Amino acid sequence: MKLWGGGAPENNLLVGKKIGFTLAEVLITIGIIGIVAAMTLPTLINDAKNRELQTQLKKTYSELNQMSQLFYSDYGMSVPEYLAGARAGATWSNFVNKIFPRYFKLVNKVDNWTGGMVDPDTGSAYDTMPYYLYTLKGHKRTSPICDNSGYYSDIIGRYYLFNDSPDTADDNGPIICVDINGEKQPNTYGKDFFLFVFTVDGYVIPMGQPHAHNKIINGTLATNGVNTGSNYCSSTTSSRESASACAYYAISDVNPEGNGTYWKDFLRGK
Repeated sequence: MKLWGGGAPENNLLVGKKIGFTLAEVLITIGIIGIVAAMTLPTLINDAKNRELQTQLKKTYSELNQMSQLFYSDYGMSVPEYLAGARAGATWSNFVNKIFPRYFKLVNKVDNWTGGMVDPDTGSAYDTMPYYLYTLKGHKRTSPICDNSGYYSDIIGRYYLFNDSPDTADDNGPIICVDINGEKQPNTYGKDFFLFVFTVDGYVIPMGQPHAHNKIINGTLATNGVNTGSNYCSSTTSSRESASACAYYAISDVNPEGNGTYWKDFLRGK
């Protein structure tokens, strides 16, 4: 019985052909794959982490707005109006310690640290917050922009801090800082630490978003000003204000320094 077609053996498929690779060829191939993986894997891991943070940020933004609108429905006024004295007996402390936790399912106050807090034993001001924050340039900051409330944690581990009340009922405020994954790294402005602002029309906007009732203070947040513009979402300076407006670009996924996206193009390599 003939198992092959006719013809000379050298014309038959596979006859006399070498099958497989030499050890040297296999090692070269593995080496090439290793080099490619070493070049691309860190970028892939970083992009995956950024996608996770982006999802957490959007969730936080949505829930802050739900809280603010529920407050407006219950009290008949916005948070800025309430805090500016439009309701008798309203205080910043009552809002931060009682009202906000009730709406946002906060578990507890995890730390009492505030800016200028004095050590009762030494009489000196505490210089550092419970954990350090970093700028996009990698510089360590020993105090957050929101330094008037202590640290509150919710049931999924996010941390919330507040800045001053608005100066008038016509000003947006207060600013609320959110560490969207708590004490987990990277603890960096513009990556997992973002600023938001309560508005007079009952919403919450990301810091950096233009609004008619933003109180604009050039270069400072000392008097509860709201920073806007791409110069307040920069990776080239070391001040904490340099990334104070990144929430606006992060939620929009727009690169503040040019073309492309925020989470890939702007944050890649940072």
